[in-house]
Amino acid sequence: MSDTPPAGGLAPLPDAARRKFLHRMYNMTLGFWALGGIAATGYVGGRYLWPTRAGQVTGGERAVTIPVADLSDKPIVKVLVEGQPVGVFRYHDQVHALSLVCTHLGCLVKWEPGQGEFLCPCHGSRYDPNGAVLQGPAPLPLKRYDARVSGTTVIVS
Repeated sequence: MSDTPPAGGLAPLPDAARRKFLHRMYNMTLGFWALGGIAATGYVGGRYLWPTRAGQVTGGERAVTIPVADLSDKPIVKVLVEGQPVGVFRYHDQVHALSLVCTHLGCLVKWEPGQGEFLCPCHGSRYDPNGAVLQGPAPLPLKRYDARVSGTTVIVS
């Protein structure tokens, strides 16, 4: 086939095999993007429905120190102890350290200092400042951590 247009003035059509190849490559690219999106969504959804099992350590220190002054500035200080989120707070002049992971499905609870309770935003569980369940569906209390004041620091372990 020559590159010069035919006598009618129209350009020649591209080769059908090349057009078919490019169409397949385009469809394969779209398919890979769609599969990647589905896989990522499935992974995130799976981690939400089946979070890290209790006892599995995901990193972090065994003992964490924070300045005592931080507890007077903020209602709660969040730290990682052995990879688990822990809230350190002062309640009735005592320092407490509790896990921030709801025992129902693993959502992160929020400290409400005005009410003196932890609230789970996912399913409405409520815990007292000692971690005991005030309202379900949480089956177990929040895990307690040892919090002791040593000079100007709080040691959480």
